[in-house]
Amino acid sequence: MWLQDGPRFAPLIHEIVQDVVRRRSVDPDRVYVAGCSNGGYMSLKMTTVYPTVFAASVPICGVVAPRQAGAPPLVPDAELSAISTPTWLVASRDDTTVNPQANTVHAHDLIPGSLMTLYDHVVWNGYQFPGHWSWIYVARNDPSINGTRIWQWMARQQR
Repeated sequence: MWLQDGPRFAPLIHEIVQDVVRRRSVDPDRVYVAGCSNGGYMSLKMTTVYPTVFAASVPICGVVAPRQAGAPPLVPDAELSAISTPTWLVASRDDTTVNPQANTVHAHDLIPGSLMTLYDHVVWNGYQFPGHWSWIYVARNDPSINGTRIWQWMARQQR
């Protein structure tokens, strides 16, 4: 659970990314970070700790707000405001697991130049999924802004 100690996990994840770039034919200017829920939190955390590593970030229903009343935020506002990595946030308004207003919308309001797709419900092929499952849309390349879909947007981003 990244949420339990994101700052401790960030260097470990960074080392894995660096190892893959060293060992494989990976363009270091085209490394992206994306994650759902707990992974959405870590996507944001990685861009605050390593602001020059990732070409783009796609946090899906990511967590930034404190889990308990009175606790500090998982990603403080000052860190969100300092994110320079191109970021496209995705969530559904009916997410009952991670409050989209306190997390996705709040992060979008603070991250300079960020994009956001906020669905009303998660519906695919006529079936309504729980609101927290907004990653279905990202996996299906559904989020679109001005005719550009999320995977094409991400592929255009370079460090």
